[in-house]
Amino acid sequence: MLQVVLFDLDGTLLPMDHRKFMNEYLKELSLFVRPVIEPDAFKQALMASTSAMAANNSLVFTNEEVFWKDFENHLGERLPSIRPLLELFYAEKFRQLSYVAHPCQEARILVKAAMERNLRIALATNPLFPLTAILSRMSWAGVDDFPWNLITSYEVMHFCKPHPGYYREIAAHLGVRPEECLMVGNNVDEDLVAGTLGMKTYLVTDCLLGDPAGICRADWHGSIQRLAWLWENQGFPGESRVKL
Repeated sequence: MLQVVLFDLDGTLLPMDHRKFMNEYLKELSLFVRPVIEPDAFKQALMASTSAMAANNSLVFTNEEVFWKDFENHLGERLPSIRPLLELFYAEKFRQLSYVAHPCQEARILVKAAMERNLRIALATNPLFPLTAILSRMSWAGVDDFPWNLITSYEVMHFCKPHPGYYREIAAHLGVRPEECLMVGNNVDEDLVAGTLGMKTYLVTDCLLGDPAGICRADWHGSIQRLAWLWENQGFPGESRVKL
């Protein structure tokens, strides 16, 4: 029996051009810390430590702890000067990147529909960012005011997508079995991994990422508009595949 709906954020609840978002984000962030470190050197260190965080395979350290430990290895004595700048950027400057996103009304419809069916909701974004940055993007999507049962920020998670441990950890946090969860996401490679653990999956195809041939691995697939219509008019998808 379905108990929890996991919603991906970027490209799912928040339609966006992922490449444009990353380009603008890295540009603005590297310029913000330029008084302390040359932008290209900073970006190289940031991407290396992000990769280290994504590769984490242990419950001993959170993603946040892995990131900052590796970041210190790259930046050394400059870290104490850079860390407060990063925190200030996420608290104040990051929200100004909203122009890269294209919010849609269906995001609120989907989350509200899940809550009206007494389902718990988890914001299952890849936990590479601090909570402040995730809350900003949730506000762009218009879903930040819902009572989320879990938001997978880098402060609380120990794995990243597409590691199966990421989905196991969400289920453990919420005290449910994977079979009691539905994952809604737009990334073939990262979001459909949930299905290997027994979670049902709906692949949102509007901002599809990954090999399109992998669509067949989803239990259902289609546009976010199609899913919103189904949830409003017919309830949650049944056993038949949803098509565009």
